[in-house]
Amino acid sequence: MLTSQRQVLRGAVVAALLALPAPAAGQEGAGIGAALRRAIAAAPIPADGATAHGLSRAALRRLYGDSLQRPLWTDGGRPTPQAQQVLDLLDGSEARGLRPADYGVTALREGLDGLARASAPADADVARVDVGLSVSLMRLVAHLHAGRANPRALRFNLPETHSGLDLVALVRPMAGAVDVDEAVRAVEPPYAGYRALVEALARYRALASGPDPRPPVRREVVRPGDRYPEAVALARYLAALGDLPPERVATLAADTAPRLDAELVEGLVAFQLRHALDADGVLGPATMAALRVPLAQRVRQIELTLERWRWMPDVLPERLVVVNVPAFRLFALERAAAGRPVLRMNVIVGEAERRRFTPLFVGTMREVVFRPYWDVPPSIARGELLPRIRRRPGYLEREELEIVRGGDHDAVVYAPTAANFARVASGYLRLRQRPGPKNALGAVKFVFPNPYNVYLHGTPAQELFARTRRDFSHGCIRVEDPTALAEWVLAGQEGWDRVAIADAMTSEERSQRVSIARPLPVYVLYATAVAGENAPLRFYPDLYGHDAALARALGLAPAGAEPPR
Repeated sequence: MLTSQRQVLRGAVVAALLALPAPAAGQEGAGIGAALRRAIAAAPIPADGATAHGLSRAALRRLYGDSLQRPLWTDGGRPTPQAQQVLDLLDGSEARGLRPADYGVTALREGLDGLARASAPADADVARVDVGLSVSLMRLVAHLHAGRANPRALRFNLPETHSGLDLVALVRPMAGAVDVDEAVRAVEPPYAGYRALVEALARYRALASGPDPRPPVRREVVRPGDRYPEAVALARYLAALGDLPPERVATLAADTAPRLDAELVEGLVAFQLRHALDADGVLGPATMAALRVPLAQRVRQIELTLERWRWMPDVLPERLVVVNVPAFRLFALERAAAGRPVLRMNVIVGEAERRRFTPLFVGTMREVVFRPYWDVPPSIARGELLPRIRRRPGYLEREELEIVRGGDHDAVVYAPTAANFARVASGYLRLRQRPGPKNALGAVKFVFPNPYNVYLHGTPAQELFARTRRDFSHGCIRVEDPTALAEWVLAGQEGWDRVAIADAMTSEERSQRVSIARPLPVYVLYATAVAGENAPLRFYPDLYGHDAALARALGLAPAGAEPPR
């Protein structure tokens, strides 16, 4: 079934359930128990992604218990305080980046209001409303805990960590909870970055729902110190986003000849840093384009990143490496859930324009290789290097390339003849680059076996790390400071202190493989909105189009459209 059709079904589940006709007089059976059984049997639970997280008719029956004698959200036919709390939660689900329409909020409200007004609600009406509320709450809990979309269907090769989700165990206690919202918060991702994004969502949603605060379009480039008639409008916007102290707006408004002065430049630089722009304080085309991005689009980026947070495991390893591809950043964490990196650095990732995408997956780093050979992938050998070798005499030797067959140290080296070049093209032989200053992998690579043959490594092209946008590789991840990363990865491992690592990276001896005593998880992820405790909210471009693909999978309307309720 198409995704858009599934989305329609989700929004109609509770409405359809509550619209089922009540049994005719004399067909009520054995009171509320029979009515609950009929309501559960009739609940239109679609076979969508939520089912994989435990939402099923069988789970619904277990939620009410074997005897099926008591409703969960009504008492004597009247809604309980918890029922109203659940309705408020569902109605306010957009505060967590979800859509109230997916939980049948309108139909539920009408059903609960009908029970409250009726002098003696029929058992069938009570059962339909009660079961409808349970279905919606189970769906909300599943979405908050594990997400709405299947990451593997969207090229995110993440391990399945939510297959054992027990919705019954999570939802049943909520029927008697003093604070249902607190109970629901306990099932959300337990990460500081997630919580910070939820807070940021409220702020950006409020900004997006009010008058358009963005500064007007400016075609000319405005440099620090230049006159700038729209300075007050820019200052108001930067103050609303938190990039400029609010009191600065008043002083600029009193200025008869406003300029892009030092304080306004400081706020503009803060904005540029948060939006992956060159932090030069110049109001040029790229910065103006970022200033003019609708805030509804920023809201959407936050919502999509919250969805990806829900794909993460309930508990992260204490020690791991995370690469955020669109941010071009690597983080090493000792206490992962707290979200406080002990090491961070720039990285270079796969080139977007040529669709050399760095894959998104989780691996385990098991080995560090000092002074590595670069085994040239066959596609690069055929498409790039062999044509250069044939056109430029001496290219093979200048770049310290050789034709080989076999492993690193015992490989047989073949003569650079036309016949052997043809064998390289056919895949019988291969090209490799010897260790040294020209080696494309630099002085060290970090190996975490995966089906994509992707790894972390150094690079001799250090000048590329000064660029703001850094997608230059064929898919592997180049790290800015491989020495610091090697020291952290091998920390506490006997014989591998800083001096030993420096020697291994510069030695003229053969390449050296070192097994990691404590193998490290490596998460290669994709987040275009990032926040942390006491850290500014940052936005990054949708480098590979994964945000757009996720929005389509979720059936989301274009950013800025009013969501249904």
